[in-house]
Amino acid sequence: FGAPIAHEDHARRACYTALHLNETLAGYAAELRRSLGFNFSVRMGLNSGEVVVGSIGEDLRVDYTAIGHTVGLAKRMEQLAEPGKAYLTEHAAALASGYFQLGDLGAFEIKGVAQPLQVYELQGVGELRTRLDMSRMRGFTRFVGRQDEMATLESALAHALEERGQVVGVVGEAGLGKSRLCYEFAQKCRVRDITVRETHGIAYGKAIPFLPVLEFMRGFFGITDRDPDETARERIAGRLLLLDTAFDDALPLVFDFMGVPDPERPSAVTEPEARQRQLFAVIKRAVQARSQRETAVLLMEDLHWFDGGSEAFVETWVEAVPSTRTLLLLNFRPEYHASWMQKSYYRQLPLLPLGPEAVDELVQDLLGSDVSLGDLGKRIHQRTGGNPFFVEEVVQALVESGSLAGTKGAYRLVKPPEDEAMPATVQALLAARIDRLGEREKRVLQAASVIGKEFAEPVLRRVAELPEGPLTAALDGLTSAEFLYEQALYPEAEYAFKHPLTQEVAYSSQLGERRARVHWAVAEATAELYPEKLDELSGLLAYHWEQAGEALEAARWFRRAAEWAGRGDVAEALRHWRKVCELLDEAPESPEAMSLGMLARGRIIPLGYRLGITDDELDALVDQARSLAERSGDLAGLAIVVGAAGGARFLAGNVNGALEPLMEAARLSEQIEDAEVSLMTNGLLIIVFGFLGRPGEALRYAKEAEELSQGNVEAGYRTFGRSGYINLLWNRAVILCGMGHLAESTRDLELALQLADERGERDSAGFTHLAYTLACDILGDDAGSLRHGRQALEIAEKIGNTAMGVAALWSLGLAHLQKQEWSAAAAVLEQALATSRAQQVGLLWEPAILAGMAQARAGGGSAAPALEMAKEALALAQRQGNRRFEFNTRLGLARVLLRTGGARAQREIEAVLSEALALAEQTGFRAFEPLIRVELAELARLTGDEEARQRELREAHRLFTEMGAIGHAAKLAPVLAQG
Repeated sequence: FGAPIAHEDHARRACYTALHLNETLAGYAAELRRSLGFNFSVRMGLNSGEVVVGSIGEDLRVDYTAIGHTVGLAKRMEQLAEPGKAYLTEHAAALASGYFQLGDLGAFEIKGVAQPLQVYELQGVGELRTRLDMSRMRGFTRFVGRQDEMATLESALAHALEERGQVVGVVGEAGLGKSRLCYEFAQKCRVRDITVRETHGIAYGKAIPFLPVLEFMRGFFGITDRDPDETARERIAGRLLLLDTAFDDALPLVFDFMGVPDPERPSAVTEPEARQRQLFAVIKRAVQARSQRETAVLLMEDLHWFDGGSEAFVETWVEAVPSTRTLLLLNFRPEYHASWMQKSYYRQLPLLPLGPEAVDELVQDLLGSDVSLGDLGKRIHQRTGGNPFFVEEVVQALVESGSLAGTKGAYRLVKPPEDEAMPATVQALLAARIDRLGEREKRVLQAASVIGKEFAEPVLRRVAELPEGPLTAALDGLTSAEFLYEQALYPEAEYAFKHPLTQEVAYSSQLGERRARVHWAVAEATAELYPEKLDELSGLLAYHWEQAGEALEAARWFRRAAEWAGRGDVAEALRHWRKVCELLDEAPESPEAMSLGMLARGRIIPLGYRLGITDDELDALVDQARSLAERSGDLAGLAIVVGAAGGARFLAGNVNGALEPLMEAARLSEQIEDAEVSLMTNGLLIIVFGFLGRPGEALRYAKEAEELSQGNVEAGYRTFGRSGYINLLWNRAVILCGMGHLAESTRDLELALQLADERGERDSAGFTHLAYTLACDILGDDAGSLRHGRQALEIAEKIGNTAMGVAALWSLGLAHLQKQEWSAAAAVLEQALATSRAQQVGLLWEPAILAGMAQARAGGGSAAPALEMAKEALALAQRQGNRRFEFNTRLGLARVLLRTGGARAQREIEAVLSEALALAEQTGFRAFEPLIRVELAELARLTGDEEARQRELREAHRLFTEMGAIGHAAKLAPVLAQG
């Protein structure tokens, strides 16, 4: 076909269409050749110029068509073009130049044209995408007054070139030119062949997890939303493996995060924290590996609009910068703060208003020097306070109000400025400019402001409810007036507000009722137009539905956003689940709303425990769930929430406080006859009763759990996503071990490990390894304790379970203590305690950790601190109601007293160990009795009572042998033989 073109916009649209058609039709042609042996080709010709529109046809049917010389030349280009190609005349090429790659084919003699005509081949998309790009190429408003700031950036870059990576934060109020400064610096870097990669925050970005991160990484990998998944995976793999072939193991994780999972090589299922840590590790390695090849500037704009998940990624980029050839350049408003700003390699660059001389230069560049201007420049300076964006807007307002005539840099004053054209604030100025727009343009601008700082034309078309012609005309007018600028035209038109303030003022200039209607329309249009991206857009859709006043619909989308964010960011998932509850409090009560509210509270508790949740919030969530259950009858949901609260209290070290909610959850699950809820609740009751020192009751619940599961490893998976049967096995093993039934305990542990490995349940495997370390401690198997502790720690780090990691570090500390490796024990136990206290997780193990640290310090010769810590450990175990760890803390205190006080502390040691023996008798945890008697034998040795020593050692050896604690028995045998 041949196409005549009227102006630049048409030229670009026609060229984009030609490229798209050629690509599409080439695919059809190849398919037809394969299937039917049928060949066809496409030739295209484009020309620009004036045309005559006339009517042709008979009286009953009239068609309108373009005729004349311009159309004829387009037809000639079509005839001249080779199959599968598009040719342009020199007239069309002049309008498309820069936006497209054009091949100069030389001059052709064309029939009907007096002079040879230059012809070009359309080869692809060029470097320029928008009029803003063209403006950049032709020259922005003069860049003035930022010499000192530019020098600071150059200094930071010089450090980066010397492999001393730097982070610079440009901070300033809106309109002061943060983005312009960063743009000018980035352009200087590009001229020097320094790689620049960038991403941007947007006003509603906090509602959309990872939006700026995904933009950055798509740019890094060179992929677009239009790329098929396979192409995207190839580009990701190519970029990473070129940096380092060791990235091969990380590819499934990166594919999944980028939304292009590989069905042949899926990413391993991990906890969100672990997934996030692994992604952070990939980013650090990529930054460091790339730095070996090139210097790079990473530009991240408008951090004040980044979501929490993206902020965590920014911190990772910051941490990756030292010792690399990287300059991380960030900009944000003054209210933004982050912990990484304390880094030694971070510089903050405050951006102040322009000084008088710089403003004079800018005004001179904008207005010119016509005598009619008089003192207008001075008045603009006084009114704008040195804000460059404000200066530009004032000049634009004066042009629109008719005070100025002419062109940029050559204006003349034709009438005195009106006061409303020079208001006191930039917001007032923008409001006045918007108010002067025609009704159509104003409504389009306001609708666009609801969509966001950046928006796609198809969404706006749905929202504005205008035919294509009037909408295009309105957008052209808004672009010409510099309210908007084009970002892209292919494959769909995209626009952006020239400045965030413009969007903010346009948004606030509407009545709330109208804004709500537009938010509703935006949400519906976005969901319909981008069905394949609903997970990624769920936060945005939730935001629009919330602003539309549709609380229940917003809650539905926040649930989806929480589930999507939960794959990589627990904090964002928790924020979204809390938002679900907040919205449902506003929504009309319905069965769906109450069910969703119960679900949200059931998810908040375990997530909140990981990140820190107060007892008050925990109580409030349970009370709210109980109220919901009374109105909805959802007892299953209530049982899950109450059971989760009990589990959270237990892991937080409140063993006494965990029992009541768990018993309530058990009663509820029995009442509704929900086997899966009962099974998981019983699993928690087993371990809680065990730590309370009531193993008989623990085994009763273990028996009930076994009957509920009937040995089915799938039991519990439907409701909780993990096997309740495996949970039963390792919980029961802990109890049996404490009671001295080591063979039965080991049998349960072996089966639990086998099933967990077969099913790929890493969390179940990790907790089973932890239980195994307790058994190894009773067995006297030091090597086994170390092996299982390391496996538990490895799993904890992979799945991101901090509580499990704390317990694993404690178990490693125990193994080192058994081998009297005091410094190694102290190191891992101190790490466990620091992690637990810093994140307020795994507090259940704090007494045992303190007892271990006390023994390590005593072994290292620090008597006084060790004794104080051992006493603190025992007191803490008693406050928790933690009878299981009271054994560890009493044994720890006795060992510290034996090492530091010896015979002098005989009475205190005897009291501590006598109480431990009584506790073993009272609770039925007989496995600890021989360990206690070993310490009594050591006391007898120190006091010179050899008969008592031999008696205690023989009794300990007998008990170890009866239990099957062969490791401990073997250690005592040679001591007894020496007699």
